[in-house]
Amino acid sequence: MTVKHALISMVALFSIGSAQATTDKISPVNNMPNAFTADSQRIVFQSWAKRHTGKYGNQMFSMKLDGSDVRREIVAGDDMGWPEFTRDGKRVALFAKVGGNYDVLVIDLAQANHLSQFSAIKRITNHVEADFFVSWSPKEDKLAFYTHRDEPAQIYVMNDDGTNIKNLSNNKARESDPDWSIQDQITFQSNVAGNEDVWVMNGDGSHRKNLTKHKATDHFGDWSPDGEFIVFSSDRDGDEDLYIMRKDGSDVRQLTNGEGVDHWPLWSPDGKTITFARVINEWGTVYTIKPDGTGETSLTERRSYHQF
Repeated sequence: MTVKHALISMVALFSIGSAQATTDKISPVNNMPNAFTADSQRIVFQSWAKRHTGKYGNQMFSMKLDGSDVRREIVAGDDMGWPEFTRDGKRVALFAKVGGNYDVLVIDLAQANHLSQFSAIKRITNHVEADFFVSWSPKEDKLAFYTHRDEPAQIYVMNDDGTNIKNLSNNKARESDPDWSIQDQITFQSNVAGNEDVWVMNGDGSHRKNLTKHKATDHFGDWSPDGEFIVFSSDRDGDEDLYIMRKDGSDVRQLTNGEGVDHWPLWSPDGKTITFARVINEWGTVYTIKPDGTGETSLTERRSYHQF
């Protein structure tokens, strides 16, 4: 299928852009990382801004790990995010607002690790309630996601074609942001114990365990490539910073200690880099840091990268 045919099959909701990003002087804006490409060479990020209509929206871009070579990536309406690549970089799962609903899409890429070059798009959920934040299973034949089809939000799993959907949470707590490790464990955030904590369970929903058990808010867990560590965000020291712990919740150490809110951490597939968003006075900036806490670097400028 050609790019043109893929666009038509989605009723022209998708488009491709490759022009250089332009400055949007509306402020404040929020630039936040969404993914690493499978080869760990680029960071995909959202650039949020208030449009001239007064409503906020995002567009998706990618850049090299030093912040250079910013390019526009695939867009679906105004709101999409958190693409996750398969290990070969040839497929991507993400969520997008399609026909008024947030649904899960799977995209076959014409060129590995290039979101703007795709050959086929499949919408694999179609529900009146929102489906968000997709993560591939170790065999890359299933996807975990969280959804508002039950309230509060719950963690679900399904085949990569959208069949055999199953609720893994099955409780009255709010559970969201699943991330599936290479060792077939899913980390997620839950308030089932009365506080927002980082939890883990097996890929079939069994052996649930609260890893953080802290009075602070702990969330946004993301696995190291080997499945041995989790990076997460916590406000346990007064503001929100990044922490790393082992997969059993032990050996917690603080990774960042900067001004503002540090959250949405993502670990690169090669294990060498962690990217995150730092928000100061409503301005969000994409940063990187090494897992040992060195090399903290700001990547995006204090502006929107939107193309209107």
